[in-house]
Amino acid sequence: MANSYTVLADLRAGRCSNTAEVRLLRFWEAKNINKRGQLMSVEMLLVDEHSTLIQGSVLAAIQLTFRSRLTEGSVYTLSGLDVTRSNPKFRLSDGPVSIRFNEGTAFEKLATTTRIIPTEHFRFRPYEQILELANTGKQLPDVMGEHRAIRSTITDRLPGAQRVMLTLRLEGDVNRAKDYSGHMHKSEDSFR
Repeated sequence: MANSYTVLADLRAGRCSNTAEVRLLRFWEAKNINKRGQLMSVEMLLVDEHSTLIQGSVLAAIQLTFRSRLTEGSVYTLSGLDVTRSNPKFRLSDGPVSIRFNEGTAFEKLATTTRIIPTEHFRFRPYEQILELANTGKQLPDVMGEHRAIRSTITDRLPGAQRVMLTLRLEGDVNRAKDYSGHMHKSEDSFR
């Protein structure tokens, strides 16, 4: 019997044999600084077609099984995983759960997909919330800046989402704009 398809928002704590289709946004090694940088796990951020972001972990003991398959930006089918509650001390997404790969996890790269899965995911926080989270170690923002402008443009006649350009003011009054495809450029310069 084939596994049924699920979306990340429907995951509940326990073993999950359903299949999800996800994009691997980022991955990195988590090391224990108290044990001379010993590898604890490979951490990752995954997103599905509903823009649901979830944190994934592969423990050091089994990371070699999956490591060679990890390519940021690629789309995968994922099944046979453990769903756990998110660690309140180290949360990279707003979801109540995270996932852990195990020996029975199937994680296969897809050459093509019919699903429209975002290539980036952004979380916006009001300045007051950022101040509350400062130095708590509970959130790890990639970029902090002041939202200056947002606009959507249609650059072609293909169906799907429009391009969105976001301009942020960063430290030192440098403005940066980012579009959905991940191209970053200085707004005062003409390069991309």
